[in-house]
Amino acid sequence: MKKEQFNNWLSRKVELQAKITVGACVAMVALGLLAFLLQGGFLYLALSWGCGSLLAAVIVLAIFSGMGLYIFRTAPQTLYDGRHEVQINDRTVTIRVAPTMSHAWAYAFGSLESDQSIPERIFGFMLVVPRMLWTASYVFNRIDEVRQIDVTECGKVLRLLLKKSERVDAKDIASKWHRIDLPKTLRQVSLVDGVVFLTKEGVGLSLAKRFTETLEKDLYGDSRQVTPASPFDSE
Repeated sequence: MKKEQFNNWLSRKVELQAKITVGACVAMVALGLLAFLLQGGFLYLALSWGCGSLLAAVIVLAIFSGMGLYIFRTAPQTLYDGRHEVQINDRTVTIRVAPTMSHAWAYAFGSLESDQSIPERIFGFMLVVPRMLWTASYVFNRIDEVRQIDVTECGKVLRLLLKKSERVDAKDIASKWHRIDLPKTLRQVSLVDGVVFLTKEGVGLSLAKRFTETLEKDLYGDSRQVTPASPFDSE
């Protein structure tokens, strides 16, 4: 498979991923608003029995405003780029790795641990609304990041991973292409679905099985597999 063929496939994959990210953002907003209507409506009905409609509405808005402020202050400490230092020759380079979309969804829904107490479960359930809306705002910013992925530069790294079929260290990528903007390129590569970053004993990259399976299916159907011997260009 030629470089141009792979890059064309990667361009289509990035476009599809951007659309999926848009869909995830819309879904999070919809789920957040639905949860607000359900939770807020229940609270409003419960409070209005004893303190009147106006005061009940004020209390409900105050509760959700307080939870929203709490989440918007603490969420960036939970859902953020991982930062890892790599020694390249005589300089230290910081590599930023974006969290996966599954990580974003997990944060939006909150902890599902079975050993939580009843108060913890109730508190966590109430926080679904601000968590969903904050995560939606995070994913909204991610849409442009996905669309701005440099297919040419990221394609070089991904083709190398396909050739090796094993972990490739970040420092080896820097050694192979001396002019590559390593922090920028690897940050964009981390946005591509199916790329796995390994951060034990330095920073390394590999491809999840679903990445190669999708490539095989899109380009060759079920009649051919991508193997280390496949004729990927290295340039």
